[in-house]
Amino acid sequence: MNDKQSTIGDILIQFDAFEKNLPTRSISPWKAFAQMGGAYLLAADVDDHWRGWPLTTYQDERWQMWVLGEFYGDQPDLPRAIHSRADLNGHFLILAFEVQPKRWHLFTDRFGTLHVYLGNKAGRTSLGTFSPAVAKAAQLNDLDRHALASFFTFGFFLGDTTHWQGLRVINPATHLVLDQTGKIIREIKTWAWEHQVDKSLTYAAAIEGFAERFDAVLRGQVKGKSVALPLSGGLDSRSTLIPLTSADQGSAASLFPFSYGYTKDSVETKIAAQLARKRNLPLQTWTIKPYLFDQLQDVLAATEGFQDLTQARQADVVQQLGGQATHVLAAHWGDVWLDDMGFLGQTQPLSDTALADKLVGKFSKKGSAFLLYLFKESFPQDIVRHQATIIEQQLNALQAITDPDFKVKAWKTQAWSFRWTLASLRMYQAGLHLLLPFYDQRLADFFCTLPSQWVAGRKLQIDYLKKFGPDLARVTWQPYDANLYNYQHFNTWLLPKRAFKKLGRMLSYKKVIQRNWEVQFLNPQGKKELQNWILTPGLKLHSFVERKKLESILSDFYTQPNAAKGYAASMVLTFSAWLEAYG
Repeated sequence: MNDKQSTIGDILIQFDAFEKNLPTRSISPWKAFAQMGGAYLLAADVDDHWRGWPLTTYQDERWQMWVLGEFYGDQPDLPRAIHSRADLNGHFLILAFEVQPKRWHLFTDRFGTLHVYLGNKAGRTSLGTFSPAVAKAAQLNDLDRHALASFFTFGFFLGDTTHWQGLRVINPATHLVLDQTGKIIREIKTWAWEHQVDKSLTYAAAIEGFAERFDAVLRGQVKGKSVALPLSGGLDSRSTLIPLTSADQGSAASLFPFSYGYTKDSVETKIAAQLARKRNLPLQTWTIKPYLFDQLQDVLAATEGFQDLTQARQADVVQQLGGQATHVLAAHWGDVWLDDMGFLGQTQPLSDTALADKLVGKFSKKGSAFLLYLFKESFPQDIVRHQATIIEQQLNALQAITDPDFKVKAWKTQAWSFRWTLASLRMYQAGLHLLLPFYDQRLADFFCTLPSQWVAGRKLQIDYLKKFGPDLARVTWQPYDANLYNYQHFNTWLLPKRAFKKLGRMLSYKKVIQRNWEVQFLNPQGKKELQNWILTPGLKLHSFVERKKLESILSDFYTQPNAAKGYAASMVLTFSAWLEAYG
């Protein structure tokens, strides 16, 4: 088998028809580069605002394959791996054409880190990595009102739903087989969640085990690459410094540490600077400015409208990062693996129905009830029950897990992470490729053997930092304004310190900016642009909500901006921008 490596912006298959003038994420138009079994395979190139994915192509007498992304750890023998439906490790999507009997095979990775969509309407099928192009190629026109209502409720789409009826995202750990006309032959799971506690493992050995795996994963992922390394006031980014700055790390990677905050005296960047000094690293810092409306189309294209556009704040720095590195180490989801979900010590077993109802309440966004009321004429009235039903179905698939806390963690990973976190991370791809250590299954398999009590309250991660990076443990942990040796006194003898700081802010009338919408909306230009995107006559948005109601919510938001109103304004902007571009 021979292989070739390059990059690709997006990939698309059209079955039985060749639709031209489809939307792209880059300035490059779609180009047909292969026709097999009656299907057209198209690609869009990368450009200065969309770096896409590494692409590896394989070909032999039986298979032609396109692999987007990267494998982690040992490189697989692909023909053998896809024949056995092996649980492959990495951030990837495999698209393969089987020469005989002319079938298409699609493989998503365990956590669905690279999204691919399947659109079908009246037998017209399309498959690809950019949802607006897939929807248009399949001639989809009808919006999924239930799905949109869930999007407004949680900030992400539930299950495999999207904006359109007839368009779905392919779930994680899936092997999809289609015939040459695009008809699904079978859809198979390649991995299933388990939580088998290793009873032979001691807590001390668990810390050592995490350190060993974390070290191997990080070093392996960054080896030979130039890597942008985010630093912040949390625990995950400082944890990455331990393997990457150890004495024997050598020149395996070229690191570009960076941090950004909402003000010049941001607590986040101050803590990042302390962490960098501890390991003798130079640190590039930025203050996030009102960038959103200048870059709205790039942000919308990267996220595909699958999340609040104000959340992808890395958009303000990604071009600068792309000039310094080829990859970014995104240590996301460590805070979920290495914490509890608030369901420890559940004395009475919860049915999936009861647990689904609890999760709807727990994860509904502040301001979502107002949004649903605003769109009540356009959205179904049974939305809460519909949402609970989808979550219950997802929980039903996790019957192998008996620990309720870990069950919620697994659900959150296949729901929130899959549909929100990973859409947000695509914003980095405007300038770099992604490295995702906490989605590496060597770590995930280990976390699936730990008792939930050991990670509760970040205990195991804190003890890891104390043992392997005591200098880093002595730096302030932002949520507690204390280091890892005394943060547990947050509500006792540290109270006077917190009260004194708060009093100082009150006396100085200094406002603490904590959310990106404050930076983007609460200035004259931002206010004008927000009004343009929501109130300009003729917007598609006005077919869902009367313009007078929108005027009222904007007036209310600017009279007394808060988290709930900020979320509502951000989501209305997101929906309006998506409608104008792709709806």
